[in-house]
Amino acid sequence: MPNIIKYGLVGLAPRRKLVGFTQAQLAEAMGIERARLAMWENGYAWPSAAFLPKMADLLCCTIDELYHVPEDSVAQSAEDDHAE
Repeated sequence: MPNIIKYGLVGLAPRRKLVGFTQAQLAEAMGIERARLAMWENGYAWPSAAFLPKMADLLCCTIDELYHVPEDSVAQSAEDDHAE
């Protein structure tokens, strides 16, 4: 995985999971292919700015929040680490 993901839409996958979307469901709601969404989540490609408002709306967040990992996700990840 490229290091660039640390500086891109790092909040996309955690936010998607927090809201309860699968990649396929979010991609369908956005009118794109799941592979394209996967590339955005993994830092291999970036969405055009035109996609950001709809993505934020579907994920119940601001565009800025797509660039930050949600607090709930960080807490859940820490709990999961301690459970192992």
